[in-house]
Amino acid sequence: MRLRADQLTGQLQQGLAPVYLIYGDEQMLVEESSDLLRQAARKLGADDRQVWHVEGRFDWSQIKWQEQTMSLFASQRLLEIRLPSGSPGKEGGEALRKFCLNPPADTTLLIISGKIDTRSQKSKWFTELEQLGVTLPIWPVDAVNLPGWIAQRMKQKGLQTNQAITALIAERVEGNLYAAAQEIDKLLLLCPDGNVDEQTVLNSVADNARFQAFGLMDMAYAGQAGKIPRVVDGLRAEGLEFLSVFSAVSWSLHRMVDMAKQIESGQHIEQVFRSQKPQVWQKSWPVVKQALATHTRQQWQLFLSKVARIDQAAKGANTDCPWSLLEELCLQVAGIKMNLRN
Repeated sequence: MRLRADQLTGQLQQGLAPVYLIYGDEQMLVEESSDLLRQAARKLGADDRQVWHVEGRFDWSQIKWQEQTMSLFASQRLLEIRLPSGSPGKEGGEALRKFCLNPPADTTLLIISGKIDTRSQKSKWFTELEQLGVTLPIWPVDAVNLPGWIAQRMKQKGLQTNQAITALIAERVEGNLYAAAQEIDKLLLLCPDGNVDEQTVLNSVADNARFQAFGLMDMAYAGQAGKIPRVVDGLRAEGLEFLSVFSAVSWSLHRMVDMAKQIESGQHIEQVFRSQKPQVWQKSWPVVKQALATHTRQQWQLFLSKVARIDQAAKGANTDCPWSLLEELCLQVAGIKMNLRN
């Protein structure tokens, strides 16, 4: 049978199926679902865990579906096959079908795979695994669904949240589930009573390079040019990875260009804010409105040419200092007149 990720816990409470195939591109979610299965297997006495990595010309005959010498102290075992390519090949497909024909009562098979395409899902090895046990596709969490994913995860952790908080976290992590999960775990420590407010979130992310970059852009959008050199110097002095800061700046500016284009085409500014994925955090609306009113769409487009030059400097393609170029760009965004160099 095929399940959704949120159905796995309920199924495991009913007992282990002979086989589980967990697959998809979102590695963190694949691993979390796999961990749920491992925990359930351990509770049922599966202390014997064997892990096989299927890469290159893998010899499937190495895997013994039927254990020849079971331990006196372990009545169950977990066979774990990692299949990053999403395809077992001809030999592997036959080996998996052989398992399905006679699944040993003392063994649970866990297959962890990368994305499996539609054609492979129609193959005999896949359909027979699905008939025997559980297939669990893990779908990427897109920008539209990210705030809901964050809200659900916070609820599972016992944290009280609201739309403003989930929108803030979603905006700042740029779709990075690892970053979102880390922030939620940090909030769990900071809010032992489960009550989370926006200021706690802002304080929590203050030491993160990407979030500090967003703070830098907030200053630029608000026209606070006097603070920018000091902030850039501080980021540099802390030894932060430049690209982790720059990627957030680049993402923010690309979004400003996109919004400027929509406004120029006649769309209402608040409608534009809400149509962004993720939405612009509502408390940022006044500052973003101010910035969009300060520069034309053409000027925002010119800022992107500077972004490309900074990217080249960061990769060593020219002799410019990327930190100096970043400071110059932020000052231009803040309204300081300088010549834009390509």
